[in-house]
Amino acid sequence: MAIFPVLDTEDVIQIGDKIRLNGTKSFVSKDNVAVTLVEIEPEAGNGFITVTGTSYKDWYLDWSYSGATRTVVVSLRITAGTTTTVTQSISVVTSTDDYLFSNDYDIKALEPDILKYVPEGRKSYLNVHREAQKKILDTLDEAGYTDTEGLKLTKAAVVDISEVRAWSKYLALSFIFRGIYNAVDDVFAEKARHYESMASKAFDRAKIRLDLDGDGEIAVGEAVEVISRDLVRE
Repeated sequence: MAIFPVLDTEDVIQIGDKIRLNGTKSFVSKDNVAVTLVEIEPEAGNGFITVTGTSYKDWYLDWSYSGATRTVVVSLRITAGTTTTVTQSISVVTSTDDYLFSNDYDIKALEPDILKYVPEGRKSYLNVHREAQKKILDTLDEAGYTDTEGLKLTKAAVVDISEVRAWSKYLALSFIFRGIYNAVDDVFAEKARHYESMASKAFDRAKIRLDLDGDGEIAVGEAVEVISRDLVRE
């Protein structure tokens, strides 16, 4: 006899954004009694909320956090004869600390209806903009750019977001359409290819000033220019 609580959610969420704390993949072994109670606590000390419903499809809690940047601990508690609890930590960040290079307003200017494709349990594409930011930083890393200590650049190294906004928004749109197309030649696949091309062109044109020494300022020589997919110092 065994209970297997499974908590599926995101690792990072921005203050005010919507997140789904999903326990629908939880299960019990065949020799266990049926699940009678499912509860989720969105943050330690907040108290458990019953989400049992009429089927396993109800075992989730949509939530939005407020306040300051912090780490919260989410708990999923399942009762099926006995009770078992699983926890997961989530980094909750303000928009300032998130420091994304693009946002939904940027992509809505190009695709006015894009938000109607937001997945259930979310209200924005901030998670996709976060992936675009990661891709940009990974690209700089792959090109050999590090800080003065030889470490991978962080998002704080990009002092002027406007210098990477186009790159970021095109990447975000390519990720979104790549995720929703359902046939090789459908319109979403074509849009994905289009925005991948636009992201590539934005990358090729990019001239980015970087704070390589972490002092919050741009010094002489702390600029990067993209030429034929090679990053070179000025």
